[in-house]
Amino acid sequence: MNLVLTRHAKSSWDNLNLTDHERPLSRRGREDAKLVAKYLATYEYTYKTILCSTSKRTSETLEIFLNYIHKVDQVNYLSYLYHASAETIRKEIMTLDTGGTYMLLGHNPGIEVFLRNLNNDSSLKAPTCSIALLSTVNNSLQFNKLITPKNLKSQQNSLQCHTNVI
Repeated sequence: MNLVLTRHAKSSWDNLNLTDHERPLSRRGREDAKLVAKYLATYEYTYKTILCSTSKRTSETLEIFLNYIHKVDQVNYLSYLYHASAETIRKEIMTLDTGGTYMLLGHNPGIEVFLRNLNNDSSLKAPTCSIALLSTVNNSLQFNKLITPKNLKSQQNSLQCHTNVI
């Protein structure tokens, strides 16, 4: 199994009358989601199921992702993923088939605590719009890498510098 564990993109605090659940993405959040989606598209995964919190910011993050990743069999919006604990996330992952590729979009602190526990690293940070690439090896979930918008932007800047030098 491959799993893309995703924290929603940066949300907007422009309208303080909205509930936390109703907050949309900020401009930066939309830009970061496009950047990460383009990166994800390079994997050419076919997602068996995408599990997404029902908050506006997670559904908007997913909406942007779906503009770049087109091979998705099913999307499930699950209210209990809204601010789910690391344990709830773990239990949800345990229900997935060991074959196939999945994505789960959620929130901190649950995403971050889950990754810290899995990787045995209490300093691990999962900023907004970060994706953790996980896989099963010998029926055990394994952390492969964490991609953040900041990493991707620095890679782009590095490539632009090399292009300018040539």
